[in-house]
Amino acid sequence: MIILDTSFIVSLLNKRDVHHSKAIEMLEGLDETEELAIHPLVLQETISVIARKCRGQAFICKEWLDKIEEFMSTLRIIEFSSDRRNIIDVMAKADCELSYIDAVLVLTSSHLRAPVLTFDKILLSFCKQG
Repeated sequence: MIILDTSFIVSLLNKRDVHHSKAIEMLEGLDETEELAIHPLVLQETISVIARKCRGQAFICKEWLDKIEEFMSTLRIIEFSSDRRNIIDVMAKADCELSYIDAVLVLTSSHLRAPVLTFDKILLSFCKQG
């Protein structure tokens, strides 16, 4: 299983994104049997980021929401939750450089022993620390 982060999904779906080509490469480089997964908080964050980008980049919101829904329907939704104290501890360890959602991903990645596909270097470094 591989967990997807918002930065990866947005880059993958947005041809104008600076990391779009790299996201395509990363996805194509995965084993075909690898299951792609998303945490519900990342799902919410991704839809919010896409909606904001639609306003800022003159995209047609309905088309993007349909595109994101189609993509999300191919992913496994991860049913993992962590104690709020543990999440806050991860945020503190990162000196608040991780968002709440990113801290949840760090804990989810560690619990499931699953890598995270992301372009967020801070998130990636904490996921690798385990």
